[in-house]
Amino acid sequence: MSASPGTVSKILWHFTGGPVWNEKKNKQGKRLKPVDDSFKALKEIIKSNELRTGKYHEIVRTIIPDKKIFNLKTKKFEIKKNHSAIIKSSPVCCVAEIPIQHLDYLSKRYGKIAIGFHRDSIVKAGFNPVMYTLDKSNLSRDIHDGYSLIDNFNTSWVNSSIDDIQSNIDSIISDYEIDEDIDTSDARNALEDIEWINIDILTYYENLLAYIKTFEHSEFETIYCEREWRTTNNYEFTIDDIAMIILPKKGKKDFYNSFLKSTKLPRRVPVVSWEDLIEH
Repeated sequence: MSASPGTVSKILWHFTGGPVWNEKKNKQGKRLKPVDDSFKALKEIIKSNELRTGKYHEIVRTIIPDKKIFNLKTKKFEIKKNHSAIIKSSPVCCVAEIPIQHLDYLSKRYGKIAIGFHRDSIVKAGFNPVMYTLDKSNLSRDIHDGYSLIDNFNTSWVNSSIDDIQSNIDSIISDYEIDEDIDTSDARNALEDIEWINIDILTYYENLLAYIKTFEHSEFETIYCEREWRTTNNYEFTIDDIAMIILPKKGKKDFYNSFLKSTKLPRRVPVVSWEDLIEH
């Protein structure tokens, strides 16, 4: 049996000290979350047995070489060169497939407080590896173009037509149910099938976008190497799903011993200090 190449891990990690969101640039900034907030977030995750989708949405970026834009003043279409476009996904829940020997590198962007989950549990919960693509790639433009077509499609007439059909079927069923000899099961089945047609296409597309991660050429050493896995649902876990918890005991505060004193966990759950595991 061949050994793992060193990029695959049986533990997937959720760091609680991720960068603060930069509203102006609509992306993660470089400043980390305050470590006290990171510690509080870890304790809440353990207490609730749940990793929740938060306010974070993936911002799928692309550069459109020639974007046709209608100028309201001139009443004419104009071509804008290298137009930057973004699309926002559904909220996401994230973990990273980083082998323990590489966690120190990730800590520079996400701090030193993390909870690791067994990979089998992550797979069972419906997480999936994200697909990375450069923001100036043909793929990112195709993703944007497909979303634009859906976004511009007016579904109101479709929904109106479905409502009319449903009303007609209801009327037919009501009329014929007076006669007990007439079977209305086919009409009822048709009504149920029609209800499936009335779907929110954009919601499904935004869920798909949650598994797409665009990055700039300068981010190969940061964003691209994170090996993210995501889901658009909350992750409800048990104690047995936890592979390891890591906290620092040096620096601003001894979070490691503080956690041990304030949080009761079965002894089978490894709680390790960052310094002993990573910086030893």
